[in-house]
Amino acid sequence: MSPTTRRLGRLFGLLAAASIVVSACGAASAPALTDPKEIVLAAVRTGGTAKSVHVEATLDGSINADLTGSGAAGAAVSLTGTTASADVDITAGNAHATFSVPALLGLSGELIQIGDTSYVKTTLTGDKFTTQKGANSLPVNPGGTKSLVENVGDFLSKPGVDPVKGDDVACGSTQCYTVKIELTPAELNALDGGAPMASQLPIDLSAASLNLTIRVEKNTNRLAGLAASVAMGDQGSLTIDLSFSKWDEAVSVSAPPPDQVQTAP
Repeated sequence: MSPTTRRLGRLFGLLAAASIVVSACGAASAPALTDPKEIVLAAVRTGGTAKSVHVEATLDGSINADLTGSGAAGAAVSLTGTTASADVDITAGNAHATFSVPALLGLSGELIQIGDTSYVKTTLTGDKFTTQKGANSLPVNPGGTKSLVENVGDFLSKPGVDPVKGDDVACGSTQCYTVKIELTPAELNALDGGAPMASQLPIDLSAASLNLTIRVEKNTNRLAGLAASVAMGDQGSLTIDLSFSKWDEAVSVSAPPPDQVQTAP
């Protein structure tokens, strides 16, 4: 895996992690903020006590991937119409998610996470769940808020990471700050001070650029959403949107009945 691929993965992982620990700060409205870095950090600081969250994701676009590993020109793989939805019980470390990738043979599936045990079922693997231990899919330890704030702060201090406050937008019944971050391929490659290498994945992300918009509720400083556009030149482009709601609402996640589970091969 190339350094650029890892950096993109870390960036999205970091932002997803930030979303999971953000929580409501009470009925009173938060003080108005104008500094874009402080808006992002406030969204993370507000967290640490969130008990649950609902996440919705959409993915559109296509990539040119060498799925055979032969080094030949990649074939276009459409991801348009891909969706996912998850209810996360942060306190218990449990989650229930569903996903659909219509362009890939109508693929859809379901994931149940109970502690360190995963139950996965897809339209390609049959009508029973496959179980695996030690595969916790939750993106962050809810107790790691202090470290997360430090990591987000470190990311925002990197050369080339220059967040800009955009116009406020409607977020359902409330208003949201928007913070925009644009990173060129050179800026992405420089995040860890390294140079890109040949990718070991079926797609080369070394030329990728990123446009990111972060939405933060003005009255609570809760993270409301993330929208990202990744342009990869001849390799294709993707747009991703994540929205977060139902903070601290009751969530019940349980393992599937034994007769719906099969042991992983």
